[in-house]
Amino acid sequence: MSGSVSISKIVKAVREARSDDTEIARLCVVGAGPELGRVTRALSAGAADGSGGISAALDALPPADFPMDEHLAGRWDIVVLVAAGCAAADMAPIVGAVRGAGHQVIALVEPPYGEWIDAAGVFDDEVARGLRGDRAGAPNLENRIVRAAGDDAAMLVAHLPALRRAYCDQVVLANASQNAVIGAVVIIPGADMPAMTANQIRMVLKIAVVYGEEIGLDRALEILSVVGTAFVFRALARQALDFVPGFGWALKGAVGFTATVALGEAAVAYFEAGAPLQISHMQRISQQLERARSRLPRFVQHRLGPR
Repeated sequence: MSGSVSISKIVKAVREARSDDTEIARLCVVGAGPELGRVTRALSAGAADGSGGISAALDALPPADFPMDEHLAGRWDIVVLVAAGCAAADMAPIVGAVRGAGHQVIALVEPPYGEWIDAAGVFDDEVARGLRGDRAGAPNLENRIVRAAGDDAAMLVAHLPALRRAYCDQVVLANASQNAVIGAVVIIPGADMPAMTANQIRMVLKIAVVYGEEIGLDRALEILSVVGTAFVFRALARQALDFVPGFGWALKGAVGFTATVALGEAAVAYFEAGAPLQISHMQRISQQLERARSRLPRFVQHRLGPR
């Protein structure tokens, strides 16, 4: 990672990642029959606190048992309505009660249920078209839940591993987009690296938390040294763009985006594999990177000529 980032920024990122001030967002799945069981089991997959295949982080109810009083409905932060097997007329009062409590509604509506959406009073941005993997390119239920959970998403995802991929995708995309802007608008060579790297540190630590990693400073430095290697190689290439005349700023924005995505994917793969550490190799890699960094300006100027 960039040497320009101070240890205080890493410590701050660690504290943010370890913060336990937020409560777990409560989730209720409302539906009937086999579809209710299918959805609740899918969302509970891999949960450590599951009982009978259902995580303690969510409740499952038939429409008739859902409380229509707004105060009682407000016990759940997110309510998922499973359309299959349920009449829209039975779901519409639930939509009203949850909205009245100021909380989020998501409807899992698979085709051809267009009329069901209108009759239940659900908005288009509250509709999920399937579970992850059901329909390529469609907004799936996991993505909708993570988005609805907002700042509380990490705690919910830590208890519902089925949401990890959706959460990580959103975290990576958000940080990559920020770094694309930083890379494009900062015109002083190298001045954007501390801000971009700080973003990447926060991104990796957020991903670590939802995989159940205990984040202390020593552990954070180990994780970052391993998964950050792929990023550093791309950062070297990105520095070369400081020497590109004309539209180097636009290319820097693109490289900032793709490098952050690459680091995010490396972090996910790292934790999916059980966070194997290979610290013994890092000193040799760092020396190689430093030699490459020192040769980079001379190499680029030789290739491009004077600016």
